[in-house]
Amino acid sequence: MPKAHTLPSATIDPQLLAGLRACADGARLAILRLLAEDAYSVQELGTILGLGQATVSHHLKALGDAGLLRQQRDGTHRFYRRAQRPSPPGPGDRTFATLFEELDAAPLGPALEAGVAQIIADRGARSRAFFERNAEAFEASQDLIALPDRYLPVLTEWLPARGAQALEIGPGLGEFLPTLLSRFDTVWAVDRSEEMLRRCAGRLAKDGNALPQFHCGAFEHLDGRAAAARDHRVVVLAMVLHHSQTPAALTRAAVRALAADGELLIAELSPHEQAWVGDACGDLWLGIAPEDQDRWAQDAGARLQERQFLTLRNGFQIHLSRYGRHHDPLGAAEARR
Repeated sequence: MPKAHTLPSATIDPQLLAGLRACADGARLAILRLLAEDAYSVQELGTILGLGQATVSHHLKALGDAGLLRQQRDGTHRFYRRAQRPSPPGPGDRTFATLFEELDAAPLGPALEAGVAQIIADRGARSRAFFERNAEAFEASQDLIALPDRYLPVLTEWLPARGAQALEIGPGLGEFLPTLLSRFDTVWAVDRSEEMLRRCAGRLAKDGNALPQFHCGAFEHLDGRAAAARDHRVVVLAMVLHHSQTPAALTRAAVRALAADGELLIAELSPHEQAWVGDACGDLWLGIAPEDQDRWAQDAGARLQERQFLTLRNGFQIHLSRYGRHHDPLGAAEARR
């Protein structure tokens, strides 16, 4: 009987071996598929998968030890995302990049889709309930982090002088809407809280401003509606993503709503560790990483054009980002030199 030959273990990258062992399990592959777009906690993954938290934690540890996951702490909770492979990839990275492509091309299936829908609905209900209860105190809660006059002037500088149609998602009390209304023929304002839209309209009318076209609902689920039509010259997300139950999906939906020459303007909190904002301000996430935001926008066909950072006295930082479809991304000019 011929002798079997194997590669000496020293010639195989240990991280590749660990990753392959970690992936040799159906539940772990399901976790990697789920974490492709959104971050979930152990409890949320257990609900989606129908597994106990101890079992989910065991799977997450195996995937984390293999370098396939990354953690982010939001208050007392840990949320998990799938690790991004470096570019250009190494030998092991190419293997996992191919695996991820195969996983992402596969449908979740009815059971996982139902679990994900339940988690998203629960997050949305918590956020919506906060703003319905605290709409009157919204302005005071803004002061705890950053008043709009700190970041809206930068977004104003990035606006075109005139345009046919603009959209603001999550307009708050409407601080930026008068600027949009003065420059665009049609302006849409979309928010998932009916009470916030009512107060926004009242504030605008009291100050003698025209009113935009209002729509109440989750923007990422408005495909086919006029507000989500793909012909907006500008889409604005000002301090919204950290309140969104699905920031990746919302970013991609905002890009899809752009006209061919449209631009997406985002003002967003950078990651921080001040967990009190969840109760005080209704935040679902302790900030959004700029690199995650860039990847979500790029996945939908937009690239970063410009970015500024604002550091605030209370320990928060805001990043302001401008994305476009047909302009060179930030740094491309340097790359051509």
